Amino acid sequence: MTEIQRVAAAPRPARGQSALNVMVVDMHPDNRALLKGALRGLEEVGSVVESGSVGNIMEVVAANPVDIMIIDADLGDEDVFQVVRRVKSDPRGTKLNFVLMSSALDVESRRKGMEVGIFGYLPKPFDIGRLEAALRDARGKVTTNHKDTLNKVRRIPFFSDFTDAELVRLLKICHTRKFAAGETVFHEGDYGDRLYLLLAGEVEILKNREGGKTERLTTHKAGEVFGEMAIVDSSPRSADARMISEGMLIELNAEIINDINDILALKMFRKMAMLVTKKLRDYTR
Repeated sequence: MTEIQRVAAAPRPARGQSALNVMVVDMHPDNRALLKGALRGLEEVGSVVESGSVGNIMEVVAANPVDIMIIDADLGDEDVFQVVRRVKSDPRGTKLNFVLMSSALDVESRRKGMEVGIFGYLPKPFDIGRLEAALRDARGKVTTNHKDTLNKVRRIPFFSDFTDAELVRLLKICHTRKFAAGETVFHEGDYGDRLYLLLAGEVEILKNREGGKTERLTTHKAGEVFGEMAIVDSSPRSADARMISEGMLIELNAEIINDINDILALKMFRKMAMLVTKKLRDYTR
């Protein structure tokens, strides 16, 4: 199986952000070459540098502007989480964002990653959609007070049956992101791999019609959940989601949910089934 599986869709332009300077850290030259080729095909990427060894990472960073480091989990005798910790402890690496690339991403690796400041995750083999999502995740993490966020999450009906311990587990392995008014959460046709929990603000779901017209399908307010249909069947997004006002979202990735194998996962799938059923009934009415 190849390291990268390309998709037919053309890369999207950057969404209100400056061009990214990306560094690839991977011991395998073929893997680096494939990933560099994919990155250079993205309009939001300005430059790509590489390193085949953890020993010269900081020298490369010092010689080149780097915003995001994509680092492979397989670094031989080196522990990738310790490597990231060392990089972030260096004054030259404090502002770096990270993407962990691995063929064995699970809840535990994500938990360890977030503890050291990794917020983007890229499974192998990967496609362009997941690569773009990983880059966005790496830059979009918002560090918040867990207690404050927990209090907001408790008020969401979706989580009414969850204990505090279960909610804390979820917060440790999910993304909390802030969005500005008018900012797009996802586009129609985007790879659908996560659902969204709206903690604050309002979001509108828009459908592009023939003739360049845009129809507002619905709006969601704080405490509501959207984007769950893509989680169920992994289909592309069927509409745009755009913030009406400044807001905060929690993203629940499908891979994270699928990796959980206890009561927490059962509650998640039960809630999603209830949510989908309710929306189908509302649509029928």
